[in-house]
Amino acid sequence: MKKQKTYFLIAFVLLNIVGCVYDELDDCLQGINVHFFSKSPCDANPVYPSLSGLQLFVFDEDGNLVATRDAGNEEITSHYSKTLKVRNGLFTVVAWGGLNTDAVDVQKKKEFAATRKDALFHLIQNASGEIPSPETTRIYFGESQPISLPDPAEYGSIFKQAEVNVQEVTNRLTVQIEGLPASDEFEVLIESENSGMNLDGSVNRGSLVKYLSTTPAFDVDGILQANLTTLQMLSGYKTALVIKNKTLGTELYRGDLLGTLLLKNPEVDLACDHDFTIRFTAADKCDCGMYVVMEIWVNNWLVHSYDADLD
Repeated sequence: MKKQKTYFLIAFVLLNIVGCVYDELDDCLQGINVHFFSKSPCDANPVYPSLSGLQLFVFDEDGNLVATRDAGNEEITSHYSKTLKVRNGLFTVVAWGGLNTDAVDVQKKKEFAATRKDALFHLIQNASGEIPSPETTRIYFGESQPISLPDPAEYGSIFKQAEVNVQEVTNRLTVQIEGLPASDEFEVLIESENSGMNLDGSVNRGSLVKYLSTTPAFDVDGILQANLTTLQMLSGYKTALVIKNKTLGTELYRGDLLGTLLLKNPEVDLACDHDFTIRFTAADKCDCGMYVVMEIWVNNWLVHSYDADLD
């Protein structure tokens, strides 16, 4: 009797499988197996970062959101993949990592109620509208090439592979200033139009906001140092580095972070580099507490040298 039940169960399963393959193909499952890696234009080989708060979004050919998946915290390897179930059509997969942080406000998206151009997140601002520097935040974005899934009524169950190259969209800056008197009068900040991003990885342009640095502090060599973290820096979006005396309300320096600083170093590639050290040397031009910038270095490359009469 037990053998008969076992044979019946096996026969039932086989009939269902055969039914899916031949008689009811339109009910067969379809989907995309997503593999991840990270490889910038400067990398010889791919690397596999840890992606905290990995979120996946699938868009159809019209840019409508048709599927989502929260994959959690993942250690990416060459064999790691996630499966997304979708029906026949032309799709792209978008991946975001690093959004599970208190520094980010993520807008929840519902399937069939969002498009790839919709805003996904913005950095949280304080009561004064300023963004405290999220020192440990690393945010990643990647998108697959289009994947075509055929009609299951004709081809049955098919799962295709998608490759997603996730790239970091955050940057870290260390600003060092040599020659200032040891005091707590100075502050370092960035003014930027980029405080959020859209589902498709584009900048969600907003009003000018201030990125605050960590509290500037003098090291044992008397150099004032501050650290900042920003979102992706792109030409065409206002991004200025400002050093000011908050007591007097005067600015020691204001300059375009890209055009007059980072990109003046020919070795800097924004598609590959995400960590920068900008070093200023300053001097009191009249022994009266009026400081001017004499030199600016970006990643140990002299980008500006100013002549000044210090007599």
